[in-house]
Amino acid sequence: MKIAGYEIERCLAQGSMASAYLATQISLGRPVVLKVLDTSIAGTPQALQRFLNEGRLIASLHHPHLITVHDIGTAGRFIYISMEYVEGGDLKQRLTQGPLPPDIALEVLEKTASALAYAHAHGVIHRDVKPGNILFRRDGSPVLADFGIAKSLVADGDLTGTGVFLGSPNYMAPEQVESGSVDNGADIYALGVILYEMLTGQKPFISSSIIDVIYMHKKTPMPPLPAPFEPLQGMLDLMVAKSRGDRFRDLTALLHYLDMLRRRGALASLTAGAEAALPSPALPAPRRRHGVQAALLGLLGLVGLGYASLFVVEQRLAAPPPALSQASALPTEPPPEAAGVAAAVEVAHALIWLGQHSVTEFRLTAPPRDNAYYYFTRLRQLAPGHPAVAAGFKDMAGAYAVLAEREIAAGDTRQARALIALARQMDPTNAALPVLSELAKTAPGGLWQRLSGWLR
Repeated sequence: MKIAGYEIERCLAQGSMASAYLATQISLGRPVVLKVLDTSIAGTPQALQRFLNEGRLIASLHHPHLITVHDIGTAGRFIYISMEYVEGGDLKQRLTQGPLPPDIALEVLEKTASALAYAHAHGVIHRDVKPGNILFRRDGSPVLADFGIAKSLVADGDLTGTGVFLGSPNYMAPEQVESGSVDNGADIYALGVILYEMLTGQKPFISSSIIDVIYMHKKTPMPPLPAPFEPLQGMLDLMVAKSRGDRFRDLTALLHYLDMLRRRGALASLTAGAEAALPSPALPAPRRRHGVQAALLGLLGLVGLGYASLFVVEQRLAAPPPALSQASALPTEPPPEAAGVAAAVEVAHALIWLGQHSVTEFRLTAPPRDNAYYYFTRLRQLAPGHPAVAAGFKDMAGAYAVLAEREIAAGDTRQARALIALARQMDPTNAALPVLSELAKTAPGGLWQRLSGWLR
């Protein structure tokens, strides 16, 4: 891959739709990061619009703790964003070594909050604030990056067209699992979760199930900070309240609150007690059928009968569907009785988002228990008539068609035919499949001749 004006050195990260490269901007001799989208792989209008919006959003914001965008352009089938190269790693990497000293944690909080406050004042919310998106310059100052799913409050258009939530489950505000608008409160909540993790060295909610983590953020009280950090507990409570109306009204209010604590000397004792014992993570109830009764009793006392009913539904859906390989036929399975569907609206919201996110990432049948087929099958078990079930399988068929087209271009028509067969089982009406089937019948050496014949 070549982009005029840049010398690409190496790949830094690779995703399903975009990749990041370390490069040198030749005219200025400076290192940059090129975020590149291959339009032949992710050429849907939604993907292209989201990628371009990311660049425009960041480029429109100028703040010392926001990543700097230098250029946005195209090169052949590629669209790229040239941005500042930040070489100090990210907060996620630092947290693998344990909690941060309280003064460093508060510095990261304060500077990241100031960057977000600036973005919010210009009508932009991030919606995916997490440690991996907080980078560090050489001098140690934090920089907020990756507005890939940010949303302009002025041009309020949902690029996905689905109404489902976006964000990272470990840092996701309760309202993000619901359809409807999301405001700056989501960023405040995520920053509060990050503060807890910086001080304690662990996430407040831990589970092997993504859905469990989502539920705990929505229903389970946040674990209290260890005793040495008690002066920050009130501030944290105002950041991670379950109800948006109970949080700080904005990040400017948070910064004023933090300044007040500092002026009163309330933060002077934090460093001395920072090595006190840390709390144990909040773990969900065991996911076994014979433990359902005990789990229900605990949940009844915590959030009432409604949420307990929802938990029972989740227990009944705990068994994964039969394993499915990319080249095997799909199993047929009759949906069980959808008991408690009305009480499982939140389960459905979570499954829809997880399924659609998996399709976007081309995680169609793998890894186990975290793929599109798994999530849409569970949604079908929970609510057989839900329109998102059929829509999800249609999206999966479209993804299989994209994969088949790649295999045809690479000359592997056998694999392409297997992928087309899977796509047909998902959505026999997909308009691309007849054309792909014809192309897949052609020997690799004759593919260009077949296309040339059609063009003539």
